[in-house]
Amino acid sequence: MNNASEKNGFNPWPYALSAFLGLFAACVIGFGAWAVRQKIDLVGPDYYEQEVRYQQQIDRESRTLAMGEPVAIDYSLDSNRISIVLPASHAQSSPTGQIRFYRPSDASLDRTIPLAVDASGRQELDASALLNGRWKVRVDWTSSGTDYTAEEKLDVVRKAAL
Repeated sequence: MNNASEKNGFNPWPYALSAFLGLFAACVIGFGAWAVRQKIDLVGPDYYEQEVRYQQQIDRESRTLAMGEPVAIDYSLDSNRISIVLPASHAQSSPTGQIRFYRPSDASLDRTIPLAVDASGRQELDASALLNGRWKVRVDWTSSGTDYTAEEKLDVVRKAAL
């Protein structure tokens, strides 16, 4: 079955196969270049150091739970404020510490402010500077030489303007 078209004809398979492999290689290289340029944020800039100190964090949480008095971290949609209430026994000893706001989706939005509770152990914070979405709020404080911590996840949502 030797016909003339097979001897002198054009066979597209080698060209098609070469084009397919070339296109595949270009896609793999393009994806690799795109993946290398993606920004990857950890929870904090000192993420690994925080992991090493995690046992201290567990101890602070255990002391907070053992004290029996709850720590309240709440967001009010109506006033767009975050309230933090420490136990009354801690408020009287002038606690020192800090409040950390973590944005899980973007570490560049994280912020830390000093803890400054009033005589009743309450601190009100304006949430208007925080973007809508999920925030992790952690309060670390020292009262009478002992470290404590409390953490809460809050969803900040602003009311739509009418």
